[in-house]
Amino acid sequence: MEQIKTIFYGLIIGISNVIPGVSGGTMAVVFGIYEKLIAVVSLDIKAIKENFVFITLLGIGIVSGILGFSNIMNFLLLEYSTLTFYSFLGIILGSFPLIIKKAGIKKVRLSETIAFLFTFSLMMLLTFAQPDGAGQIDISQLTWLLAIGLFVASAISTFTMILPGISGSMVLLAVGMYQGVFGYAIGQFVFPHLLIVILGMLTGLIFGAKAVKILMEKFYTQTYAAIIGLLVGSLIPLWPGFVTDIRAWLLLVGFALFILWFNQLNGEK
Repeated sequence: MEQIKTIFYGLIIGISNVIPGVSGGTMAVVFGIYEKLIAVVSLDIKAIKENFVFITLLGIGIVSGILGFSNIMNFLLLEYSTLTFYSFLGIILGSFPLIIKKAGIKKVRLSETIAFLFTFSLMMLLTFAQPDGAGQIDISQLTWLLAIGLFVASAISTFTMILPGISGSMVLLAVGMYQGVFGYAIGQFVFPHLLIVILGMLTGLIFGAKAVKILMEKFYTQTYAAIIGLLVGSLIPLWPGFVTDIRAWLLLVGFALFILWFNQLNGEK
């Protein structure tokens, strides 16, 4: 029974990583296996030996969830894009209470403010870099530049997948690589695209897990402030149909959310 539960956990985490706006890391926290997962993925030999069966079964579930759900999400994005994007927005907004509670920030300092503004600004740069917001890049004709972009996007998205509250798929969607990775390379098993994606994901997973351990141990509140900045900023590139002048107003909305949130925290001192 325990083995079946572990595979089920992996399946949910895998599906979560395919859905933009949903975090596999958040699901791992909810299931109570996040710290164990990070220890294993960061190549802690002792943790791997102690949890070998667990991580094997979890891995089977994660891979099954990703492979089984990729084509479904690609279909929804192509055929029902507006409804799908609005659904993603609802998921992101709904995750705010969980992430703010998990952050445990009781008093806002300059370091948390900088972390928030940095990641929020990063999402704004991604948005303005793509006038069509969530427009996707065609990677069917692979060039060296596209190959490098595919590798880097896969690595970064996998790194963000292991952060509670951050959706790696959302990052892929924002940079225009979602359909290329999940709909084309993975969904249709296209080589060498699939090989590049796998190498990028492994790189992001291993180095990302090590980085998360360090960040969570030494800069816990700053890390979560950065996570919240990404969440607020992700609302804009995922909103269907926005044009540049409206996005400028949304920058103000993002900063207003930022101020309201920090004021609320300061009021709880």
